[in-house]
Amino acid sequence: MDDSGALAQYLVAQTTLVCTLVSLRCGQLPKEDTAAAALHLRVAQHDIARLETLPHVSRVVDAIARVSNGATDVAAMWLLFAAAVDSTTSAGLRAMSAQADPDNRVLRTVLHGGMNSRFDIATSSLRRLVMVERADGGGAELHESRWTWALSPRVLAFLHGDMSIDPALAGIARTADDMKPIDQLAANEQVVAAVRDAVRGGAVTVCVSGAPGLGRRTLLAAAAREAGIDVIEVDAKRLAKEPALLRKQLKMIARECKLLARVPLIANVDACADSEAISELVSEVDGVVLVTCGVQRPAMRWGRPVIAVEMTAPTSAQRVTLWQAALGQGSVDDAEFLATQYPLAPAVIHAAAQAALARSKGRKLVPEDIYAGIKTVLDDRLGDYARRVSVTQSWDDIVLPEDQLAQVAGMIARVRQRRRVYEQWGFAAKVGKGLGTTALFSGPPGTGKTMVAGLIAKDLGLELYQVDMAKLVSKYIGETEKQLAAMFDAAEAGHAILLFDEADSLFGKRTEVKSSNDRYANLETNYLLQRLESFTGICLLTSNHEANIDPAFQRRLSLHVRFELPDEVERAKLWHAMLPAAAPVAGDVDFARLARRFAMSGGYIRNAALRAAFAAADEESAITHAHLEEAARLEYEAMGKVAVAA
Repeated sequence: MDDSGALAQYLVAQTTLVCTLVSLRCGQLPKEDTAAAALHLRVAQHDIARLETLPHVSRVVDAIARVSNGATDVAAMWLLFAAAVDSTTSAGLRAMSAQADPDNRVLRTVLHGGMNSRFDIATSSLRRLVMVERADGGGAELHESRWTWALSPRVLAFLHGDMSIDPALAGIARTADDMKPIDQLAANEQVVAAVRDAVRGGAVTVCVSGAPGLGRRTLLAAAAREAGIDVIEVDAKRLAKEPALLRKQLKMIARECKLLARVPLIANVDACADSEAISELVSEVDGVVLVTCGVQRPAMRWGRPVIAVEMTAPTSAQRVTLWQAALGQGSVDDAEFLATQYPLAPAVIHAAAQAALARSKGRKLVPEDIYAGIKTVLDDRLGDYARRVSVTQSWDDIVLPEDQLAQVAGMIARVRQRRRVYEQWGFAAKVGKGLGTTALFSGPPGTGKTMVAGLIAKDLGLELYQVDMAKLVSKYIGETEKQLAAMFDAAEAGHAILLFDEADSLFGKRTEVKSSNDRYANLETNYLLQRLESFTGICLLTSNHEANIDPAFQRRLSLHVRFELPDEVERAKLWHAMLPAAAPVAGDVDFARLARRFAMSGGYIRNAALRAAFAAADEESAITHAHLEEAARLEYEAMGKVAVAA
């Protein structure tokens, strides 16, 4: 007999047993049929006992035992099953109460003859784990004694052999059976050993903390698989925010774990605001519970021992291995270059490689495929908070004093050499916090602050993302911090440069608390201070009002470059630099004269040059000094200034 046939016979036997019991309890069975009914009971019980020894049936029996609290719960569940699939059973139950589905009194009558039974399905484990649900519509106006009950659709499907996750949990939970063996993961050996031991620790909570994308979830799943433990992965970020629905989802997850003999692996557990609800889920699990969280572990009452393991970033050598495994081709030199140039988190490396392979469509990969793959992944992860900035200018297009150029060059060297200084020379252990690079560019508008940020990104071969403040700041308490956390995590994992233009709007000074608004604004500032200190990426701030930046931020800066208005010599160079080589420029242009008459920053000079170019193009002539002087005069007047005499 195959598995499906054995299970079908078992369900028929359970239905026969219940149907016979209902016939006996409802009082409508003729006396001469009582003996026959008793025989039916014995035959059904014999068939049930025989079939329960078969592997596929015993799996279902064991699952029912895990979700039930004693024999009465099990019997009540089979009664509701028979009511759902057998018309004779449902008719007999309806005769007992004149209701389509059984209420608590009917359940007691069938199961215990109504005598001295305290069974209440409303408080049973069946309801707690969403095995059963109210069939009367769930209205609050109906008295509890009139509530009627039915098996949930998920349980009916399970009893018919459906071993997949409840569709109601789609996008929230999934079975994780496609993990790589733990020995193939490029992770720190000490971390792997700690997780291996912890997963075998019995009824404990194993919490792996660290930045997103480091492979925390993958490591836990691989360790569980190695230990012969099946898991259900849960993404806490996708759980409902509404408390009642959240608790129902977590109860359903607990039910799935019991039905399928799996344990939960809760990723991003710190994203769930209701720690009590998480604790309730954990209390339902007999074995190990696996969770991942950010760098700071949330304060939760687990009700069991907690084994905490901190996930560290992969070394450069491990990133080489990750790139080689993800791309599946290319030389070692290529992988070493990628590991050095793009020190991405493992999850981003994998996603970028998949995007690159999809772009190549089966042909041999070229560097452009990999760069495009990286951009695609970063756009997906950062697109909700920032936009990628395309940089077309070069250092020849900007004019800065030597001391400012030297400061910027020092910052670029700091980024390029941080692997050597922090990893090889051991400075990371000495410094502890503040391993990222944060720079403030302050000065008047148009002095080249944003342009320099773009050139730094271009020089380093990294992507620059300009933060959209409107998308970050929320009127709801705590939401701004959550969105900032997600953005910093994505930038850190993808090694992207964050650019905060007009940063004083977000990094402003904390104020004296005179209202709740002041208190929450200060909380946002405090969060930013803490996050910048732990940020290992590159963050560039620009501001026209340096004095408005909170002093605590300025103490955490790796670099502060003050951009001054250009002097006359620098302005002449800027006028010259703003005219492309392909543009037709008349020989009468006097850059020194323009610089002397109009004391403008580079941004305004750019606008004037562009205005002059359009005027010349409309006249079908070269760009003359007159065009430039008139454009500069109009730009100067728009600034509220009057040009000096020629």
